[in-house]
Amino acid sequence: MLILFLIVLLIVGGFALGAVSGAPWVPAFKKDLESVLDDSRLKKGEVFIELGCGDGRLVVAAAKRGALSVGYEISAVLWLIAWLRCLPYKNAQVKLRDFWGVDLSGADVVLAFLVPRTVGRLEKKAVKEMKSGSRLVSYVFKLPTLKPKLTRHHWLVYYF
Repeated sequence: MLILFLIVLLIVGGFALGAVSGAPWVPAFKKDLESVLDDSRLKKGEVFIELGCGDGRLVVAAAKRGALSVGYEISAVLWLIAWLRCLPYKNAQVKLRDFWGVDLSGADVVLAFLVPRTVGRLEKKAVKEMKSGSRLVSYVFKLPTLKPKLTRHHWLVYYF
């Protein structure tokens, strides 16, 4: 019984930690995956980072395009799902950690699906760390002060 309790605590705790740190897990629409990557102008050989990668579907989609694709996830359950999904791809990996400590300076494309209370913090981090020519895709919520280069159905693309 104790083991079952600990497993439930780990699952619930992981989801709660993700919700507090960045956003609760709400997957991007499947129909949007390829269009989001098209609009990000992701090219083969570029570095793609997803902050809060959930089940890893965008990490895999970027890897299939030939990008070096890295996802960060704080929930152990979602990390495991994403890690298993990425196993067949040498150019895809998922790391179990809080993405706020991740250096974005090496990324060509960063994607995040956060909530309004955290996009301001993301904007400050991106302005400080992202290199010239890189792109940030914010799924659903716009950044507070930067102007997007492109606005589509559920996402906005910012150029640095």
